[in-house]
Amino acid sequence: MRAGRDATILALALMVPRAVQAAEQLKAEHDIDCEVVDVRSLVPLDTRTILGSVGRTHRLFTVEENPRLCGWGAEVVSIVADEAFYDLDGPPVRITTPHIPLPAADILEDLALPNVERIVERVRRSLGS
Repeated sequence: MRAGRDATILALALMVPRAVQAAEQLKAEHDIDCEVVDVRSLVPLDTRTILGSVGRTHRLFTVEENPRLCGWGAEVVSIVADEAFYDLDGPPVRITTPHIPLPAADILEDLALPNVERIVERVRRSLGS
């Protein structure tokens, strides 16, 4: 979705536009250039694209609507750790919902899901900017 040099952000479904917006904000406000990859499908998982991106940027962030426990980001991080560990310059970071039941009310759901501001802050802190 967006080329970049400093970090790879993987996102799926609703999180894709939020990740793209966060990447644009990170570039404009902090000069952090993030590549955004739309995972699109988990089966089959496009590991070639994911590993290629991590090989270029050397940092990995996943943005998912799931709670941290057993989310798709954990599986992707596992694959990257197995197949591209030495390409990483820092630990992979998973940006997820808190470990709570997802609220049914739209306004509360929006508070629980990763938003642009949370993505920006987590990437910025992790990269030390």
